[in-house]
Formats: sequence, C-alpha cells, structure tokens
Amino acid sequence: MTTRRRRAPSGLLLPTLPLLVLAALLAGCARERPAAEPATASARAPRGEGRPDVLLLTIDTLRADHLSAWGYPRETSPNLDRMAAEGVRFERAQVQWPKTAPSFASMFTATYPKDNGVVRRVGMPISCRLRLLAEEMRDLGYQTHAVVANGALGKEFFFDQGFDSYEEAWKVAGPDTPEPTGAHRITDLALARVDRLEPGRPVFLWIHYIDPHAPYRPPREWRDLYQGDAHFRAGETVPVDRRARRRFVGAIGRSQVVDGGSELAFYVARYDAEIRYVDAEVGRLVAGLEQRGLWQRMLTVMTSDHGESLGEHRYYFGHGMLAYQTCLHVPFVVRYPGVLAPRTDPAPVELLHLAPTILELAGAPLREARWGQGRSLLPRLRGEASGDATLAYSEAGYASDRMWLRAVHDGRFKLIFAPSAKDQRKMGRQGSAYALFDLAEDPGELRDVGEARPAERERLRAALAEWDGAPRFRFQADAADCGGGREVDRSTEAELRSLGYL
Repeated sequence: MTTRRRRAPSGLLLPTLPLLVLAALLAGCARERPAAEPATASARAPRGEGRPDVLLLTIDTLRADHLSAWGYPRETSPNLDRMAAEGVRFERAQVQWPKTAPSFASMFTATYPKDNGVVRRVGMPISCRLRLLAEEMRDLGYQTHAVVANGALGKEFFFDQGFDSYEEAWKVAGPDTPEPTGAHRITDLALARVDRLEPGRPVFLWIHYIDPHAPYRPPREWRDLYQGDAHFRAGETVPVDRRARRRFVGAIGRSQVVDGGSELAFYVARYDAEIRYVDAEVGRLVAGLEQRGLWQRMLTVMTSDHGESLGEHRYYFGHGMLAYQTCLHVPFVVRYPGVLAPRTDPAPVELLHLAPTILELAGAPLREARWGQGRSLLPRLRGEASGDATLAYSEAGYASDRMWLRAVHDGRFKLIFAPSAKDQRKMGRQGSAYALFDLAEDPGELRDVGEARPAERERLRAALAEWDGAPRFRFQADAADCGGGREVDRSTEAELRSLGYL
C-alpha cells in the first residue's frame, strides 16, 4: 500500500494525515532483532540476586551547554545538577540523529540511523521488526511502563513495543485539561503510574518531558524568570520572514514569533525558563519516588534526544537540519547509588550505547557486553576504562538517498561531511563538502581548520568513510508478523501540528 505525501514548508516530505503508517519499513515481514552472540554463562545481577528498578528520564530538546552542571552561567537546573553530582556525568555525549524519532530509534535499538532506516522525517515509524530495549527488559522479568509527551513518539509510530503500559499525555487528557503535555502533568501521570506498579517485580520506567521544545511558552510564573537578567544580551534581533509561515535558516516564519518577541535574547531566556520549569518538575518526580522508597536505590539514566539551535549559524529555534554541536551535544548521566561512584567522564560517548548499558546493569546476558551496534559503558562507569580513543558518529539533515550530513569527532576535533549542495549552502560552505573544527579552541564551530590541520582532517575523513561504508548491520529475524499499519489518531496529528511538525 502506498501513502500520499505532501511537501512541508521546510522541504521535508511528510505523510498526509490521517493515514496508515506502515510498520515494515525494511524488506520482508519477519521480526528483526539485533544480531546477538551466544550469551555469557550467567546474567550479571549487580545487586546480589536482585535487579534494580530502572528510570529512563529523557527531556526533549535539551542542550547540555544550557545546564549549570555543564558550566552554563544561569542556574537553570538545580535538580538535574544534583542528579549529575550523584552519578556519572558524561561530559561529551552525542546523539546519533538530532531529531526525536530517529534519535530514540537509535537509542532503543542500539543501531545507527543509516542502518535501521529511521531517518529524517516526522511520522516515520520504527519497524516492529526491530528489537527494542523495552522488549528486552520485559523478557528479563521487568514490568515496563512509559509516559511520553511528544506526538512523534505516539503508538502510531510503534514506539510502544515492549511496554506493558504506554501513556501518551495528549491522548489521556480531558477536553479541558490545561497544558496536556506540560511537565507538571507528566509528573502527575508518572507518579500515578508508580502508585499502580505491581509489587515484587522490578520496573523499567521511561518518562519523557517535552517542555524545552519550541514554541517556548512555559507556564506564566516561569516566563519572565530570566528576561533582563545579568546574562540577557540585548541588541540582536531575530529576522522574521513575513511571507513564510515557518522558516529556520536565516530567519523565522511569521507563525514562530512568540508573544511578539523580537530579540534573540528574549527567545534564549524563554528556552532557559522552559528548562528551569521542567527541572522543577523533575525535582517533584524525584521527591515522589523518594517518598515511595524507590529513588534511594534506583538506577537512573538521564539524557535528551537532541539539542536546539538558538540562532547559531543563522539556524533559529530548530534541530535536525544541521550537524553542529548545538543540536548533537546532550546531557547524559547514569546514577546508581551504592554501585557507581560519582565521577565525570570527559571523553566522547554515543547514546547508541545507552541500551546495552542499561541491559548489562539489569543483569542481561550479553556476550562481550554488546547489544546491537552498541557496547555497555559499564567499564567507563566504574572508571575501569577510558574513552580517550573513542570516536562519536552522528547523522543529520533532510536530504534523501543517503545524501544527508555525517559527522565524527574525537573530543577535540570534529569533521562534518555535507555531500549535498543544499546542505553546503545552509552551512555557508558552498562547494566544500568537508569542514574540520577544533572544539577546544572554537566550540562554536565557526572556523574551518582543515587547511591548517590536514593530518587531523584526513584521519577523521578516513574514519568517517570506513564507518559510513561498512556493510549494513545484520539483523536476525524470527517469523513474527508485524501486524500491519496503524492509523494516526486525530489528537496525535493535532499535537504534531502544535509542535510545528506539520
């Protein structure tokens, strides 16, 4: 069955809604699993014979460099900072694609977007032939529950695979519910779910907040928190293209103007206020877990699906289009009291490794600590191994036919490959496919040092070519049926429109 498609204002091809989302994006109808080696002799249970309760806490559109724990001058994140101080904080975590669906597909399957096929578009479902983290956790004996706030993660797109319950905040809201996907409501739904947990079984709980996502409209009591403060850099205005409803590069469209704001500093302050609001709700969630006796020994993993460009490189209030650190660099914290000592890991790390790390800490039988294309980070979490030689790979952009952007960095130097002439123009680099940046000297990625550092450029170029040209990751298949498609719910369509996706 084919679906009609229309071109969005950004040039992105999207399905016309309502529609049937096809589950099998990859060839065949068998269920696809990451290729697995024979298991080790026994599962590793880090706390005696028990398994830890696991909280995966994700905050949409959260830049690491706008959190106090990562050096941001505004106090945006006291609760997240406390979490980071109590756990292992990865200083240079990288997403594999700075867009919600591709990023979570990569995280939950431990595979690169170029291999799992979930790339670029909103409304692209994750194939039910892929094996997801929640399915593995359920097979380990976990009860699995999720509360999510982003319509791109709706059941229509098969992100509910493996979950015993999957609450989509925009669907369970009543007609008069204020801020149905706001952080306060997500915390309420999460704590209500915790109160219904089955006793005697460990839980894998995924809570996803969305508040830092544009448009930046936190609750009224938070909106002006940072307007005009000591870090408010007045003067620079945001170009507005009144002819366009939506635009991101060079200007914003008329529909993206928030509360009449014209200064860039206004929007940055609003974005920071959204972070402070969701941080307060994370604090309330933690307090609720403490009161219920869960937090004290809970394994908690905190991260984001991508960052946000706040005018850097003339890219305004968006993500996914370009491969700069503003959108690729996210917070990543693993907190496990009594098991992992607090520390900071300064080396690059890919979120691709999140699932195998959780699985090994939960006692899964992994061979050589691998699952999918990822590897457990437990040795680094314990300080037994260094990530100094690690390379982190990412993809981005809206181009098709594998013409999208690719990037690799080693902690200091980063190479971006833009094979598409259109992407080169967006980067201001027409006719030049490669750009090398020294992140230590130029964290804003403003100066190409490829000519001055030819050895570094060629080293990373060779690494990127080898990674990109590697044979496609092999999946094992069983005979399970994908079960056809799912019609997109009207409430999900409305939620996607409210986020500017449609």
